[in-house]
Amino acid sequence: MSDYIYTFQKGFNYSQDGPGNRLVYHLSGCNLFCPWCSNPEGLKRTEKSKKYTIQEIFTEITSCRMMFFENGGVTFTGGEVSLQSDSVAELCKMLKKENISTCIETNASLKETEKLIDIVDFMIADFKSPDKEILKSVTGADIEIIKENLLKRALTNKYLLIRIPLINNFNTGYENARGFAEFFRELTEKSKSDNIFIEILTYHEYGKDKYEKENLSYTFSDGFVTLEQVAILKRELEKNNLKIIKT
Repeated sequence: MSDYIYTFQKGFNYSQDGPGNRLVYHLSGCNLFCPWCSNPEGLKRTEKSKKYTIQEIFTEITSCRMMFFENGGVTFTGGEVSLQSDSVAELCKMLKKENISTCIETNASLKETEKLIDIVDFMIADFKSPDKEILKSVTGADIEIIKENLLKRALTNKYLLIRIPLINNFNTGYENARGFAEFFRELTEKSKSDNIFIEILTYHEYGKDKYEKENLSYTFSDGFVTLEQVAILKRELEKNNLKIIKT
């Protein structure tokens, strides 16, 4: 296990990275290559990444305890948090002893995600496409690993928020909507969990300007979705009695 955690950004955020007011650490490095990524500066671990010991981050988090109001705490996101799963798992165990709430945001596409599933209080995961071939070719993700990790988390009956980044020319339309709904219904039935929530996030280009700063090309185009495209997905989810929320 590494004694270090590598980050590229940190700061407080309210309610969007787990419940309440949370100290959010963005960890460096990602295993995927989603062309719409809003944090291209976190795709690789570089000389700009900040290196902390587990103890340094633990001390910083515990010193912020008074800021964790409304069930807040700490969230580890990315990049992809599972690339540093051993260090994050160790840190979360330490925080649990301090009764500090922990959350991860993950693409759930690595087997290493399993090391965190039973430990953290809250888990937020992307489910980008129900089509395994398109998902693999566009992002590099293996849908079977994602499904396994989501089921393992669901079986704990701990909080699981699954986010769908809805993107034109990638995962919109009736067939995709039905595929999303069928998997989520199956996940709920298999796990018998009443703690699974779904959130639809519509395409945006908030991170587009960062690409030039990172000497990268933003290659995705025409990703914005219509209200009708959102409605098609929402109707399919509702037909299957899935819990839709907005954070």
